[in-house]
Amino acid sequence: MDRAMSRWQAFGIHLAISTLLLLAMLAIILLLWYPGLLFSVDGGWMGLRIVIGVDLVLGPLLTLVVFKAGKPGLKFDLSCIAAFQLICMTAGMWIVYDERPLALVLAYDTFYSLTRDEFANYEKDIGFLDDIEGPWPKLLYTELPENDIQADIIAIRGEFIGDPLFIQTDRYRSLPSADVGSVFRWEGDVRALVSEELLASLPENCLLSRFISSITSGYVCFDAEKMELESFYQENLALQVEPVSGLDV
Repeated sequence: MDRAMSRWQAFGIHLAISTLLLLAMLAIILLLWYPGLLFSVDGGWMGLRIVIGVDLVLGPLLTLVVFKAGKPGLKFDLSCIAAFQLICMTAGMWIVYDERPLALVLAYDTFYSLTRDEFANYEKDIGFLDDIEGPWPKLLYTELPENDIQADIIAIRGEFIGDPLFIQTDRYRSLPSADVGSVFRWEGDVRALVSEELLASLPENCLLSRFISSITSGYVCFDAEKMELESFYQENLALQVEPVSGLDV
């Protein structure tokens, strides 16, 4: 009985330590790497599931299986479990970190969530992002001529030559806090694409745009007063839309 209790006590201690580590990692992911709704719609939760599987499930369970009071080599076994868990957790966190969005770019009528891989695929140096003020991911837009015809020509030409508008880093500008609505010049066109049900469900101060990332696509509300992405709407649920609310971006 004492041995069984000792085993479960060891399991409980391991689980408690793992939970504290997970909470610390979750804070980093939510506050720094995938702020706001990005956690739920842009891969943060998918990556965290890997970490949870190792941190909260596999590690403590291995302790429960191998632990036996007075067992020869017990310290070595527990050390191996801890090392294995630490390596897996580090690998999982690295994957989450490496795939985090570095920039949210409003290009024409669409917000693009861009990771390191997107910039690398188009052979773009991301060093310039360090010089842009504000937290990560950087909130940017691509500057276009005031003439709509000229803007359309630039957008079409970019697609034709393999240099799409969302990756034209020389046109990047920080999203202005004053008169930000002027940057959403094609919002009316976006609203014309969606259902009346979606329009009726939009919150106040919503500047509607499309949203595209490597994980998903749909529509997103940008709150002009709070300067944040507020709600996400799945593209395939345009007639019956359920918003996913998030924290500040």
